[in-house]
Amino acid sequence: MIKPFLPMLAARAEPFDSPEFLFEVKWNGVRALAASADGRWQLWGRGLADYTYRYPELEMLTGLPSGTVLDGELVLLRDRLPDLEAMLARHQLGCPNKIRQRSQTEPITYVLFDALCHQGKSLLAEPLYRRRQVLQQLLEQLPEPRLVFSEGIVGFCQAFFEQAVAQGQEGVMAKHLCSPYLPGRRSASWRKIKPARLLPCVIVGFVPGRHGFRRLLVAAPCEGQLRYVATIHSGFTSAVSAQLNELLVTRIRSQPVVRCPERATWVQPELYCQVRFLEWTHAGRLRGANFQRLLTVQEQIHSPSFDGVASCVLARPSRKAIEAPGRKNLDSGRSHDRE
Repeated sequence: MIKPFLPMLAARAEPFDSPEFLFEVKWNGVRALAASADGRWQLWGRGLADYTYRYPELEMLTGLPSGTVLDGELVLLRDRLPDLEAMLARHQLGCPNKIRQRSQTEPITYVLFDALCHQGKSLLAEPLYRRRQVLQQLLEQLPEPRLVFSEGIVGFCQAFFEQAVAQGQEGVMAKHLCSPYLPGRRSASWRKIKPARLLPCVIVGFVPGRHGFRRLLVAAPCEGQLRYVATIHSGFTSAVSAQLNELLVTRIRSQPVVRCPERATWVQPELYCQVRFLEWTHAGRLRGANFQRLLTVQEQIHSPSFDGVASCVLARPSRKAIEAPGRKNLDSGRSHDRE
């Protein structure tokens, strides 16, 4: 079989138009590379983990010419749109019987966007437009409904991006038409363009680290009530981390103001921040949450979006209503609570 290699990665970008770039939908699923050789097939992910056994419905990949390697995204479509949560639930199955059953009742779709090897010949140094021509020809020779070619347009990203986001897609990929494929490397030749979803949140706790806090727990209004929505691990500059460390230690309290899923040091709900995220999950959590910045007092006063957070903080339930059984240490201001 072909030795697996790492997929090429993309840099972040804002929408732009260019006749030198191909723009296609950024499919919201699980990245996977596939290979076919000597009547066998294999599927692997970004960390080279073997995915073959998880998706028996893709056995038709053996119909590709021997020595073929393709790149694409595994998606579970519902109402013609990718459902990431359902896809991840399927991806995490380990029981062979459950995998076999789900492959029949909810088969995934493999959206393909690149051909990396053809009949044993490497295409990595070939320009993107040539590799996609090979891919399109391969899929025409193997007309399987579960193998889908990722269509795109050249030149006009901004209008395409707006349409894709309005439709409910994760975003858009921009790829230079002459770019080679660089396994394991992040390159500006490939760019991922996602909408900026911002949400004002209140900091309700933090997980301590060696030099101050390690991550923040934040809450936001959900159906008129303040609820935990995310644990934030990234987005902190050195200056912001130092500022937050000073602000957090003076606001420690013994109990959380809302139910939270992990042990933390709790703080008074007095610090507000802006959080950037990818999407809401079905459970009411923020996926891909990143810290943007602290909100100033003036922003808190004049921002309409902040009013909902502030009013929920002021109207939060009593301590008895939010406490749950668990280990508690009142001296350190920590408690453990599972949803």
